[in-house]
Amino acid sequence: MNTMAANVKSRTLVVVPSVRIWFDGTDYVLDRKYFDGMQLYARLWPGRVRCIMSVSSAPMPAFGLVSVSLDNALFDITVLEAGEPVRAEHLGDAVAVLASGDSHDHLHLSRLCRMLGVKCAYIIEYIPETRYQIAALNAANRLIAMRRALYIWRGERCRQRAFACADGIQANGIAAFNHYKSYRRAMFYFDTRVVADQCVRVEEIEQRTAQLQRSRTLRLAFSGRLARMKGADHLVPLAARLRELGVNFTLDIFGAGDQEEAMRAAIARLDLDAHVTLHGVVDFEKALLPALKSRIDLFVMLHRQSDPSCTYLETLACGVPIVGYDNRAFAGLLELADVGWSAPMNDVRAVADIIVRLSGDFGEIRRKSLSGAHFARGHGFEAEFRRRIDHLLEMVDAGGDRRTDRAIGAQGDGITAG
Repeated sequence: MNTMAANVKSRTLVVVPSVRIWFDGTDYVLDRKYFDGMQLYARLWPGRVRCIMSVSSAPMPAFGLVSVSLDNALFDITVLEAGEPVRAEHLGDAVAVLASGDSHDHLHLSRLCRMLGVKCAYIIEYIPETRYQIAALNAANRLIAMRRALYIWRGERCRQRAFACADGIQANGIAAFNHYKSYRRAMFYFDTRVVADQCVRVEEIEQRTAQLQRSRTLRLAFSGRLARMKGADHLVPLAARLRELGVNFTLDIFGAGDQEEAMRAAIARLDLDAHVTLHGVVDFEKALLPALKSRIDLFVMLHRQSDPSCTYLETLACGVPIVGYDNRAFAGLLELADVGWSAPMNDVRAVADIIVRLSGDFGEIRRKSLSGAHFARGHGFEAEFRRRIDHLLEMVDAGGDRRTDRAIGAQGDGITAG
């Protein structure tokens, strides 16, 4: 075992996420993506792994969930009641804490960890610009937007103080990293659910390109929430513009959201049924990944805000290049890899012009398909989690164990009530 691992052998990593846990009357229920990530933490961390989660009062989603018991989880869970804060006694066995920096409820943890002599790192996904964008898009009027903006501004000041007290920052995506990179031991990573074995093969890209050459029909796709901040309301106008310009194309849309009804109505009104298909929510591994790898040439991503969506890396892992708005997340990705094309924000015509050009240059699509697949393979699910664990181990190793006599005794094993 290497030196860093030896320092934390049999010691606990405590993860405090922003996601919540549900109870269905028999079992605790977790978001599937979060569960898979915690399982990998448990395999890679040289010691115990435990997460602290609050019970959700929101309705349980209809998909993407997994029931959790001691038999199918490699990690322990401490369950808190809704609104219950994380306290010192919840961290008694921790050598390191990894907490959500997007959640206001967790911004006290770096100071608490400093008092206990425990190392603390924050995960951060959203930059202030994104928070302001989301607030403005969802505000009913200007007064509400101003109130929300003031709340965000005050919250960011609290976040800055918490990060200044922390021992490390793990930024999801380039936009978050660029904004918070001045803090101690900052790193960036890419969020993705795709493991190495699921990445597209070169021969699959070649087969797809050959099919494109034969059919001369450009196959476009979008997946995600059908919401304004995801640019879903621009998809049908884009399709209408492409038809107007004479492009031979199809557009497959996967997902659900509050824009779905309006999109269906617009497709019917504009007589776009031959071009645009709404598939609803489909299984990620069994339906979406195979569809993207085998029959999609370009991914349209008209996100208005700079969120670090896992869709970026998951799409590239399928060897599908991206056409999108130049938000900070996508612009930062394009600085690192030649994987797509960007257009000015909210400029549907500019996106259409790019697609028109590509409809006559299949070689450029193929080249960026291969480039995207190569980049995503180096930033797959396992690779990114390994980097994040190494970052935590380096953080712990840098200052040794700084625990004080005020540290509280260890929690019991398994799923416990807070």
